[in-house]
Amino acid sequence: MIEHQPLQAGSLLDPRLEACGTALREVDDMTLPGEHDAELSFGPGTLRYYVMRIPRRPLRIAAMTRHLNATQCLSSAEARSFWLLLAPPDTKGPVLDASAAWLLRIEAGEGIKLHLGTWHAGPLFEADSASFFNLELSDTNQNDHETLKLNRSIAVELN
Repeated sequence: MIEHQPLQAGSLLDPRLEACGTALREVDDMTLPGEHDAELSFGPGTLRYYVMRIPRRPLRIAAMTRHLNATQCLSSAEARSFWLLLAPPDTKGPVLDASAAWLLRIEAGEGIKLHLGTWHAGPLFEADSASFFNLELSDTNQNDHETLKLNRSIAVELN
């Protein structure tokens, strides 16, 4: 049996992020629109922007999810760091290759916009529960929620 080393978390400066999403970092008030902004895409439906509260989830990831009709934006509502397991949208199923996944750490005060179809698991965090600002379609979790198993589970260490 092959032992796998823990994934080292990348930051929003990690070049792998380009295939998966856009870094959302603070800019000064009155900053003109530019490359630092997230390019949003939402299919037909109603936008939903809300504070999502979730309990801590297991750190052994066996499946990943994606959304094909809407980009998704996440940031901590409590100014805490959090992690996402990501894989590029072009990662094919019917079972996902776990070697395509990588861990991203999003620092307090930062956020992320996931590209259409980006595979993700999380957000992951250290507290018993956490709150996140979440922008997606109102029916994303009912009508735009594809989940596939990984070919092997990944034990995540938050680092």
